Amino acid sequence: MEAENALSLQATRHPDGWGIGWFVDEDAYIIKSAAAAHACERFRKASSRLESHTFIVHVRRATVGKQDHLNAHPFRFGRWLFAHNGTVFQFESLKNWLHERIEPSFHQLILGDTDSETLFYYLLSQLRKNGIDPTGRIPADAENIGAVIRASLLALNARAEELELERPILNVLITDGRMFVAHRAGMPLFLSTQKNSCRDFDSCADVDKFCMEKVRPEKTPVNHMLVASEPIDEKENIWEELPDGSTLTLDEGFMLQSVAPPPRWQAPILPERYRITDS
Repeated sequence: MEAENALSLQATRHPDGWGIGWFVDEDAYIIKSAAAAHACERFRKASSRLESHTFIVHVRRATVGKQDHLNAHPFRFGRWLFAHNGTVFQFESLKNWLHERIEPSFHQLILGDTDSETLFYYLLSQLRKNGIDPTGRIPADAENIGAVIRASLLALNARAEELELERPILNVLITDGRMFVAHRAGMPLFLSTQKNSCRDFDSCADVDKFCMEKVRPEKTPVNHMLVASEPIDEKENIWEELPDGSTLTLDEGFMLQSVAPPPRWQAPILPERYRITDS
């Protein structure tokens, strides 16, 4: 419930819809709404009752696309769940470039009018182009998936620069329930794989344990992972901010790998018109 309360608090600043994605056995499910999560009974019930080994939870602040449940995140195709925090600025100028790189069979599946849903099917198309099952039902190497996602997002960033447009903010999460990829480009993103306390710490036989340490190795086994735009429950969890431009990959064996930002990377800047003020 502490995590739920934190998301409800965030929803006061992101009131334009919410969504929860989760897994039951081999299948992915989503529940979405155009309502504000902090004032929605369905959100309260779902967030307190659902159980899964993997969740993606999103509260939306609309920048591209109207307030509609079709535009709420996460988006789902097959086993894939996807959420985007950010904006493809001047989307109309980049839409044709994206659509040219989306598999024709996917175009009819874009039901809303957001930049994010188009971005999702662009990424799925790039996975297929690289020999990875776009339904997520055939297991694939997590490191390869992460590399394709990263390269595709960097290609979109480069296209915006080529057209002299504002660079898109592309913080994304994508998972098939077995593996997980997170990429930061322009907005805060935090990771937690450790807790401040562990009742089994003294008796744990794991020789590679690094629990309650402030430094996480670049590639290491973990037994849980939280990724969030804001730290949640800091009394319980140790959080670290990911470098902008970096990519995280968690494979089926819970091996976590971090890829550093590209050389000379500079974070995209959020235009003043999109900034949230306290007034």
